Amino acid sequence: LMLVAFALTMLARSAQGFNQLSLPLLRRASLAAPRLYSAIDEGSSVLPHSPTPPTAENSGAGAAPFVPRKFVPFPFAYHEELEATVDSLTNLGVGVCRVQIAKEEEEEEENMIETRGWVVFVPSVLPGERVRLRVYRNHASYSSADLVEVLEPSEHRVTPKCAIFDTCGGCQYQHAEIGYQRSWKRQHVVELLEKIGGVDREEAEGLVLDTVGTDEVFHYRSKLTPHYDAPRNRESIDVIGFQKKGTRSLIDVPYCPIATEEINEVLGDVRRGVNERLAKGELKKKKGATLLLRHADEGVVFDHNEYVTTTVKGVKFRFKAGNFFQNNPYMIGHMVDYVMEKARGKDRDVTHLVDCYCGSGLFCLSASKDFDVCVGIEVNDKAVAEAADNAELNGIENCEFIAASAEQIFMGGRVQDFPRDKCAVVIDPPRKGASEEFLEQLLKFSPKRIVYMSCGPDTQARDIKILLVGGHYKLTELVPFDLFPQTR
Repeated sequence: LMLVAFALTMLARSAQGFNQLSLPLLRRASLAAPRLYSAIDEGSSVLPHSPTPPTAENSGAGAAPFVPRKFVPFPFAYHEELEATVDSLTNLGVGVCRVQIAKEEEEEEENMIETRGWVVFVPSVLPGERVRLRVYRNHASYSSADLVEVLEPSEHRVTPKCAIFDTCGGCQYQHAEIGYQRSWKRQHVVELLEKIGGVDREEAEGLVLDTVGTDEVFHYRSKLTPHYDAPRNRESIDVIGFQKKGTRSLIDVPYCPIATEEINEVLGDVRRGVNERLAKGELKKKKGATLLLRHADEGVVFDHNEYVTTTVKGVKFRFKAGNFFQNNPYMIGHMVDYVMEKARGKDRDVTHLVDCYCGSGLFCLSASKDFDVCVGIEVNDKAVAEAADNAELNGIENCEFIAASAEQIFMGGRVQDFPRDKCAVVIDPPRKGASEEFLEQLLKFSPKRIVYMSCGPDTQARDIKILLVGGHYKLTELVPFDLFPQTR
């Protein structure tokens, strides 16, 4: 997960000059990518995408090689191996290799065969590396492959700390040194700002600052949600963990190096507890389930409905353990500091704050000491109740919370009376970004500054393009925050 913060400056219509706007962005990790060899037994290995492991019956002389029924044989045969140089990484952390292939309809005259470029995606590689690949799927315009061998490693390659990194889908970057990870994450933001946001490449390079991160690059994650499938027999559940790279099947994860030490200390007991409940007939989920391990001020809890407390910059936030809350306690304070700094401005000339998509009140309550009045709006009425309780818990009296959609915040009531030249707006929408209706109302409201937090760099770039139309706002800076090292 990566947070990216960027700042806009609004060109005010009044004679007072500039109004400023900051926009941060949050990118979340997920669990998918192709994969590497997985040992079956001594002296025998098979790529995870091979549906049928080699056996004495199917691998002997004269046996027909296995090919998946729906496999498309162009441009490569199933499990065909090739060497290639890694050109770049996608925003999912997968390597991009560009090769030349013969066109499907070959020119036979004068033995001439036309070629064209083709992309092959492969995991666990770094740009500049020379690698051997094994193709397992051909798509309409690209192929997917497993990594067989790194022939010429990058100087930035390191040994992954996790023993199952090559097969577990939880991390994508453990094979890269941390500085290189953060450099590539910044580069992805630059590319999205150019391609989707419509910002000139040279200008985008100047606007996007270096990725901010802490020294806690392992054992930082305060929430872990391992899964298990329904048991095929009623005796035991052998696999409790995360999805394998590139598949929906699970890999067993007895220890996770990005989870906090406190979570790992109890993970074994939690896993044993699942099988104890199975033996007693207490498991009600016939399709499997997802476990919860939330590390908070009280310790590690497992019940989604249990209330926990997390302290950020001296402010206590109480919420249900299963609800959303930022999961890197080492970075969240830096993120809050940046958002508040940009909302206040250098001259501290803003007195009113509007926090849209406020959740349980993280930014609104954190900003209370720097603003006269703060109003948070959130469509989830339960989150609004939590935010109001958190205000009371911390003795904060200048924050008000409203249960409504973000689009309704500017339609009347409390916020309409805020002085525009002394008002800042913080927005933190879901991955799909803000609606056009909301952005139009925001532009019409014309606050002095806006700080935009997002978990979708693509949708945020799209929204920035809308905010820049008309020349009322100017993008001033963008800062990536690496909330989840080792992951995309």
